[in-house]
Amino acid sequence: MSPFLRCSVVFLIATSLGCAAEPADTISVGDLALPDEADQVELPVGDFDGEKSDSSTWGAATTCKPIPVVEPLVDPAITISLDGLTLHLVDRAGTYDRVFPIGPGGFENGVSLTPTSENRPDGLFWARLDRPAAIASSDPSKPFWAWNEQCRFWWTDETGKKIPVFAGLPFIRLEGPSVAAYGIHGPIDNFTAPNGGVLRRGFVSHGCIRTAAADILEVYGRIAGKKVPVRIQKAVEKTDAGAGIDLPARFVMSECAADADCNFPGGLCKVSPYSGRGFCTRACTTTCPDKTGFATTFCIKDPADATKGFCTVKPSPLNGGCRRFDGLIEATSVPRFDGLKTSPACIPGSEGWIGDRCLSSVDCLGGRICRPTDGGPAGICTTPCLSSCADQAGGYAPTFCIADPDATTSGICTARCSTNDDCAVGTTCEAEPRFGKTTPIRSVCLPY
Repeated sequence: MSPFLRCSVVFLIATSLGCAAEPADTISVGDLALPDEADQVELPVGDFDGEKSDSSTWGAATTCKPIPVVEPLVDPAITISLDGLTLHLVDRAGTYDRVFPIGPGGFENGVSLTPTSENRPDGLFWARLDRPAAIASSDPSKPFWAWNEQCRFWWTDETGKKIPVFAGLPFIRLEGPSVAAYGIHGPIDNFTAPNGGVLRRGFVSHGCIRTAAADILEVYGRIAGKKVPVRIQKAVEKTDAGAGIDLPARFVMSECAADADCNFPGGLCKVSPYSGRGFCTRACTTTCPDKTGFATTFCIKDPADATKGFCTVKPSPLNGGCRRFDGLIEATSVPRFDGLKTSPACIPGSEGWIGDRCLSSVDCLGGRICRPTDGGPAGICTTPCLSSCADQAGGYAPTFCIADPDATTSGICTARCSTNDDCAVGTTCEAEPRFGKTTPIRSVCLPY
C-alpha cells in the first residue's frame, strides 16, 4: 500500500501578484515563474455559504492565521481519497500517521471536479513547500501567485469582486500544467470567523481540496520546507490488509471489520454480501441520529431480517451518492422501517456494470454474466469480447478486453484500475494486454 495521499483542486492562476515583505524568507514577485498573462484566470471556488460580513469590515478574514509549532515530518507523503473524503498524511521515516476530513470538487457528469493524479508521472502531484513561503497582502488590489502560500486571502468572484474566502490560511499548490495549479486549502464556509471557517465534508468545491482550518495549519506546519508527493485517487484508500482508511471517529457507512470499529453510540458492523466488506450502522425503529460532517441518515428494514431496522444514509450531491460506498447502491424510494414515509437510500446491491459485484447473473445488466472471483465473497459482472468493451459515463470505471483463461476464442471485459484500491474483494489490479494482441497494455481488475 502506497502511503501517498491524492489531492486535487483545479485553480487557475490569479491576474496579478504581490506579497508582503514582512518575514525575511518571504518571496517577492520577481521570484515567481508566471504563466502567460492571457492564461491568468481564476476558477470559481465552488459551492460555499456566502459572505458573513460587510465587505468593508472583513475582520478576521484578512488576518494571517499563525502556523502552529509542531514537530516537522522527515519524509512526509500525502494520499487523498475522493470516495473516502480523506487526506492521509504520513511520515515514511517516522511514526506520524493521521487522517483528515476533506471537501473535494463537486460532480460534473458523474465525476468530481478534483482531478486524480493517476496520469501524472509516477501517479503523483507535488506540494512544493521546499520553495520560499509567500505571505499575502491584506490589500485586495495585490493578489499573488506562488507555490508555497503560507497565508492567502483573496478570490475574485464572477462579478470581479474580491472576497477573502481563504481567510489568511495556507494555500498549498501542487505542481501541474503550466497554466493551472492544484491545491489544498482551508474551508470556505463562515470564512470571516476568527478560526478561518467551518468545513463541510462533502463534494463542494470547484476542484480544490478543502480541509478544516485547524487541519490545514497542522498539515502546513508538518510539511513546511519539504517537497511532498501527493497522490489523489478516486477509490477509498486501503491498508496492506485491505481495510479502508478513515477518520478515527466512525459513523454510519464507515467501513468496519467488527462492532468495536463503529465507535459511536449503538454502533454495530454489518457486512454487505456484495462487497464482503463491513459497514457501520445501528439499530433503529423510526429515525436515526445525524452527525455533523457525515451524510444524513435514514431508518430502513434490514434486507436480511425484515423484523429489524438499521440506519443507512440518504444519497445527495454533497455526499457523492451511494456508489462510493463499497457494495451499496442507490434505491430511489425505500420505505422507512415504520412504513410511514419513503426516501432515496443506500442499500446493499449491485449496479450491474462491468466490474461491479454480483451474487448471480440476475444482478448484471444487459445480458452480462456474473463471474466468480478468486476467493471473493461475490462475483463480478462481465461479458465476452473480441477486441473492445463499451464504456459508460457517469463515474463508472473504463473497461478493457483481456484474454479469458477459460475460453481460447474470446476475451472478457474487465474494469480498468490504478491500484488495488480500485478493485473488488477477490480481484487484483494487474497489467494485461488486449485480447489477442501484445499491445496496448492496461491495468485491470483481474477476476482470477
